Amino acid sequence: MAEEDPFLMISNDIASGNTAAISAKILDLAQSFDDPFEVIKCMSMLKLVPQDGTESTIANRLVQMADQSNGLEIASALRNLDCPTFALDVLKKLNQNDQVCRLRCQCLYDMEEYESALAEYQKISKQCINDRILLSKIQSAVGEHRMSMDTSTELLKEFPDDYDVRIAYVTSLMMGGRDKEAAKYARESVKDKSADSNAVAAYVLRVSGNIKAAGGYASRAVQLDPNHIGAMESLGICLALKGEIQKAKIVAGAINEISPGDKAAINVLSYCEGQ
Repeated sequence: MAEEDPFLMISNDIASGNTAAISAKILDLAQSFDDPFEVIKCMSMLKLVPQDGTESTIANRLVQMADQSNGLEIASALRNLDCPTFALDVLKKLNQNDQVCRLRCQCLYDMEEYESALAEYQKISKQCINDRILLSKIQSAVGEHRMSMDTSTELLKEFPDDYDVRIAYVTSLMMGGRDKEAAKYARESVKDKSADSNAVAAYVLRVSGNIKAAGGYASRAVQLDPNHIGAMESLGICLALKGEIQKAKIVAGAINEISPGDKAAINVLSYCEGQ
């Protein structure tokens, strides 16, 4: 008989609720690998169970395994897995370039070190669309709401159909106290009946506190596009806020299946823990 896949065995345990000593099993599995990307898979699974310090042990091992050839991918994975301080430790080991500066900027933003993130942003020689989206977030975070809205408005003119740009736009409006404009934009957008527009509406309503309506738009978006991460994130958060924790965790697991280690899954799980 072929040996059963250890990842599948652990996944089945998590799905069935059999989480006794699961962290120890994941740690043992992580320590059995010399391939850092297998270790990352272990750490991704660890996000689906209660934290007990195992995460730091595995993250430290990944920092030690990082070098010039794999460091950027390891740092990116650590950042996605909500371990930005460990990601920064990896980035210290790498030669500096736009990719490294970009990821350092993202980590600093995640750590709420906004002034440092803004300073790091200035070191990126060729800003891409995602850099500019992050700039809009940083500007809002440091209280420069007018600048944030200008940045996101310009992005929307250039990329009117980009989902992340649209989220950045409504976020900058709401952060700047212009909730009615964000709601109007979302309301008019859903006329196209697309998954993206429904997901944008779900996001705006969720942030505004209308959880029931947000959940409805998120469900519709997922029906239109079962792989829409943004819609699934809003749906999972709405379920968690309504106290439907197990359903929310199922959504987080589905996100993780589609995009292993995605921050959206971690965000949903953080709401589950807060209930």
